[in-house]
Amino acid sequence: MLQIKKRDLIFAVLCILFIFALFLRACTAVIIDDLMKAFSVPVASLGLMASAFFYAYAAAQIPIGLLSDRIGVRYTVFCFGLLGFAGSAFFAYSTNINTATLARLITGAGTAGIWIPTLTFLSRAYPAEKFASLTSIINATGALGLVLAALPMTLLVEKIGWRHSCFLPGAMMLLLVAIAWFLLKDPALDINQEETAEKHPQKTVVFYRHLSFWLFAVSNLIIYGALLSFISLWGAAYLQDSFGIGRETAGGHLSFASMGMIVGGLFWGTLSDRLFRARRPVIFLGTLGALLTWIAILFLSDYPGPFYTSLLYFAAGTFSTVFLINLSSIKELFPMSIAGTAMGAANALMLAGVAVYQGISGYLLGSALETKTALASYRSIFIFYAISVALAFLFVFFMPETFPGKQKAARHGSVL
Repeated sequence: MLQIKKRDLIFAVLCILFIFALFLRACTAVIIDDLMKAFSVPVASLGLMASAFFYAYAAAQIPIGLLSDRIGVRYTVFCFGLLGFAGSAFFAYSTNINTATLARLITGAGTAGIWIPTLTFLSRAYPAEKFASLTSIINATGALGLVLAALPMTLLVEKIGWRHSCFLPGAMMLLLVAIAWFLLKDPALDINQEETAEKHPQKTVVFYRHLSFWLFAVSNLIIYGALLSFISLWGAAYLQDSFGIGRETAGGHLSFASMGMIVGGLFWGTLSDRLFRARRPVIFLGTLGALLTWIAILFLSDYPGPFYTSLLYFAAGTFSTVFLINLSSIKELFPMSIAGTAMGAANALMLAGVAVYQGISGYLLGSALETKTALASYRSIFIFYAISVALAFLFVFFMPETFPGKQKAARHGSVL
């Protein structure tokens, strides 16, 4: 088994890598005006460029899961890390919108190769009962990348320009990938794939037929899709359009949802691994809390004031981050030889869920605005959130307990 100090050092390096992966995901938001001037295009033309990153990121999840299981964490992180650096450098010095779009596509695929390999590393290098807590730590640490991509990125752009500001994070990522390459030489990180394939010859291709996998995965699609569509699209506009709240105040409330995701991730992992030593009770509490939060927002008729509004937004982020415990359960359902593949598939569904929820909520809002007030129109979105999260809550009653030592029934559960 790995020495504790080296194991923790590797984990720290992977956490910092994830910070830069999320930074590169969000950094373009503050340089829209610079990109319009550099490429001489209207803001609408930047839409495809922005979406290219997310399409590539989602599409890469299942291949990355397979590679993490087959060739190991070390090679997967190294290859995709190099791709992420190449994409960021290409984007930093793009001369037109077409090359910039291609560059963001490459960056999205490259930065996608950090999260799932890190979870695979955790499943191999640490005791199983610590997985949820450690997953929560990397999720909370990675969120710092989103914070750095806001005001700090703005200040950096003002000092050295947008091109150098986009290149430097990629260069830092390259350095960290090199460090990870040398640290991840310990063979204890990689299972003998030929041996595990002989022991589990069929499970590598039929994990998706496991009913419990779909209960956890679809639940994550719903919970994560509702939260991210709200944070990325409607969270601020809802307050501005419905209650006449100013942009800065609405943005301030929205930031509490992001803070809730950080706090919630740490909270649910600790609660599951150390206090309850179980997954289902924690998933029950988190999903119920998310459902009650959406219902509370649904029934708002007036602006409830800064404290209560911030509390609701914080609650939405905190409770919805229980999706990390669902992801832990997915890992625990299957042999370690295919855990990365299963988690990659679940992660791809989560990201697809964001796109689905953005599309459906946008359609509902647009249709309602034709005949209803802004507040009533936004309520159609929250009704959609509440009904779908209620379905996820129903799933909890059919989920097996997967906490290490209690997961025997889950391994032999029903299949479709």
